[in-house]
Amino acid sequence: MSLAVMIADDEAPARRKLARFLGEHDDVKIVAEASNGIDALDLIAITKPQVVFLDIHMPDLDGLGVAEALVRAEEPPSIVFVTAFDQYAVKAFEVSALDYLLKPYDKERFENALERARRATEQLPDAAQLADTLAHIRNEQQYVRRLLVPNEGRSFFIATREIVRLESDGNSVLVHTAHGARALRATLESLESRLDPALFARVHRSHLVNIDEIAEIHPWFHGDYKITMRDGAEIGWSRRYAAKRTDLLK
Repeated sequence: MSLAVMIADDEAPARRKLARFLGEHDDVKIVAEASNGIDALDLIAITKPQVVFLDIHMPDLDGLGVAEALVRAEEPPSIVFVTAFDQYAVKAFEVSALDYLLKPYDKERFENALERARRATEQLPDAAQLADTLAHIRNEQQYVRRLLVPNEGRSFFIATREIVRLESDGNSVLVHTAHGARALRATLESLESRLDPALFARVHRSHLVNIDEIAEIHPWFHGDYKITMRDGAEIGWSRRYAAKRTDLLK
């Protein structure tokens, strides 16, 4: 009997990698793929997969939010979290005994996770324990120190200290560094929640900046400010956002 598996990840290259690895198993059937948390929940309800490879950071609803909703299901699937968290944040998963794949993972690590997921489908999970575990992980999350950014079919890490600013660009965010800009499929809101506010500040609905990369701040019109970054970029700092970060004006 085939093992019904679903993939939920907002990055197409990540979904393709999982699909390729899963495709090498004749007894595995990919029943659905989702690129955001809301679609993931809808497709899980329709296709009823036994195993879900679930990315932590997705738009609309993150992977932990999807898992928290699945706790209430009569027959929740086995979950393998996929994450770009650094090793420190991953400790929360190790302590909880929930399985995870740390990007970028290799074939051997994937095979181990798949085998554990198979075994987990043989019995119903303890819903109460799973709920407690997810709450613990929420509390243990740390701000990320690097972002995984796709580039021509591959992905690489950018250390957050190297980021000058982040700029909303339609359905993507441009990650600006001293070496240029790369597009990341995400929302500025989701990235803001992952970055340490001691290091980054939201200055506009379309801009998040590295505080250490700010060169000058000038008063502008009607309570607004103009920020000049060390790379020469000039960004309007609206009074709405300035009111939230008065510490930067002291």
